[in-house]
Amino acid sequence: MSRMEPPPIASWILEHCIPGQRDQALAGDLLEEFQGGRSHGWYWRQALAAVLVGWIKYLGNRSSLIVFAVLWSMLAPAWAAVVDRMQVRDAPWPLEVAVWLGLSLAFVWTGMLLFACLHRQLAHAAGARKLARAFGVAAGVFLPAYVATFVLANLFLWPGLGQHLRGASPLSEIADLRLWADALRLPYFITILGSMWSVAPLMAATPVALGDWNSTRAYPFEDVAGESVPRDPHRVKRMLALMVAAGLLNALIAGLVLCRLPAAHHPTLQAVLLRAIVYVGLGAVAGIVGTYLYWHNPASSFRSDPPLPFPLFALVCAAGWVWVPAIILFSEQVSALSAGVAMLGAFLLAGEIRRLTILVLPPAQEAYSNRNVADTPLFAETLCRAPAEPDGYLLALGLYGAGWAIAEQSNMTAAVLLAMAACLFKLRTTHLQDCRFREAREFRRAALRFAGVMLPAVLVTFWALLDGVAHRNRLAEVNAGLEGARSAGDHTKPKKDDKTSAHVGSGYESVVLWPYPPKKQIVAPVQPAPLLAPGTRQPVVIRFNGEYWYLQPPDVRPGPQAHRATGTPLDVHIASANSLPLMMQAHQYLRSPIAIARCREIRVEVENRETEPGSIVLAVWLKSSSAADARAVYLGEQPITSAGTVNGSPVAETLAFAIPAVGKVRAFDQISVMMLPDSGHQQVGPRVAIEQFEVVPR
Repeated sequence: MSRMEPPPIASWILEHCIPGQRDQALAGDLLEEFQGGRSHGWYWRQALAAVLVGWIKYLGNRSSLIVFAVLWSMLAPAWAAVVDRMQVRDAPWPLEVAVWLGLSLAFVWTGMLLFACLHRQLAHAAGARKLARAFGVAAGVFLPAYVATFVLANLFLWPGLGQHLRGASPLSEIADLRLWADALRLPYFITILGSMWSVAPLMAATPVALGDWNSTRAYPFEDVAGESVPRDPHRVKRMLALMVAAGLLNALIAGLVLCRLPAAHHPTLQAVLLRAIVYVGLGAVAGIVGTYLYWHNPASSFRSDPPLPFPLFALVCAAGWVWVPAIILFSEQVSALSAGVAMLGAFLLAGEIRRLTILVLPPAQEAYSNRNVADTPLFAETLCRAPAEPDGYLLALGLYGAGWAIAEQSNMTAAVLLAMAACLFKLRTTHLQDCRFREAREFRRAALRFAGVMLPAVLVTFWALLDGVAHRNRLAEVNAGLEGARSAGDHTKPKKDDKTSAHVGSGYESVVLWPYPPKKQIVAPVQPAPLLAPGTRQPVVIRFNGEYWYLQPPDVRPGPQAHRATGTPLDVHIASANSLPLMMQAHQYLRSPIAIARCREIRVEVENRETEPGSIVLAVWLKSSSAADARAVYLGEQPITSAGTVNGSPVAETLAFAIPAVGKVRAFDQISVMMLPDSGHQQVGPRVAIEQFEVVPR
């Protein structure tokens, strides 16, 4: 009978691709399991997981150096902008290159000295000699790394690296995550990492007492029962929850500060995908850094008595923190998808945290396990009252509350409620049959799970970036249209077949508000006289009986599904249901046209119930319905300087607008007023009503 051999390529990978010395015990155990009946796919998965875990441990030994190199290289574009301003343009090119190289190496050496000051192991004489050699290595590595990056950048990121720095502000370049800025950081990152790799102290595991998880393990597959570790379960659970919260808070802060949309209005898909990968990695790294600081804090009990290895805990939690950038990007677009992504990340994270908690803590002992069954009364267990279980009520409240928050466009509240509901559900439904803690098995499981979560997280973040760019471009077009209308005073009518709208969300697409109709009066029929006829010296008073329009740009008139009602803006409350501003217009239609040449000014009397003076600006147009191109005469803007009283009563105010002698139209039969609120009042309809117009003759 021939002996079964594992796949040769997988065996070669297991032997040569794991950093450090080969783990003979691991290879032997895998071979024994394979010959016991395991499949080729199983052996491949175990070999790849072992390689991933080996590299994670290898890089984790110098995690402080990697984190510092990333953080210090983030400042490289700002320093490059400073160097670009300090250089003398008219100097010979050898001198210019020498100055640039010296200043760049000064930045790298400063970072290396700062890293050495943060580690006491480099303070002795041997460490100082190693640090001096590292300075020489940095001087030899930086220039080739920069030249290679410069050549690649000119091939794929034309016009290269240096052209983007002209006129750039150093402070603005710190948070610049465009592709060329990331490429500029690359040689600094490689130089610091390569020169300090052999100098950086290893992050060795903290020695623990006998009987802990790391004290009696001979090789990775050794079993350690959970009940052999005497710990307070409540204290361990509280500390684990604190570590998860610390990592999550740090990932949220990093996402809010650094996760930005691309500066280009139409970026390439490759650039957006690369940015998504960087943001996902940033969320994982930020969460790990925050957890590391709390885990190794002197006040933390996990520093001297950890219930499980920190790399394993960080790897498990990183699978939940990679969703934070997508949540931040969706929340900035007022999208309900932020709540769904938060629920998914919380569900995945809570399940693995619950699994680790079950493995490292002793199982709960039954209260009646030591009792004599013969001494207990008959049906005693049946008569016992079941303990209260409020989990179902909490889940229902969380789901209903999240639904209400989504309906109210409060997506962050919905994200918090759905995440809490998902955590509670997963914590209560996770159970294990085998409660023995195997470190190697848990490392492989966490590594495979993290690798499987990375691709969906990158794709969701990629989707959020594309949606965010489209949302930003749409708002930019809306703002440009508003500025153009304000400056030119020309509101063109939309095409009849254009039924698209830029706004989304619940509510009406637009609202038309009519004033209360006046009481009917019995009057004798007379021929209506023309308004402001020749020879008229008295102002003509026109009581407002038109309509108010509430709409959102780019719409310029109410849509076919507009809600029509009767009322006054002083009493109704109309608000935007999304992130777009709410525009309010008032339109008065005249029974006969008035010649522009006959008018000197028009006075608009308004009633204001807004409490902040100057928050609303009125813009007035005079239009003619007979003009084929809907031309209008723009009279300018006037702020409402009054404010409503404390008890809510409106205050009357009159605004005067001068009328030019010659305009785009000879006569007008429509007066349009647009309310232009400031940035703090764009989501709610102004509480301003038009009382009357007074046209003053020349």
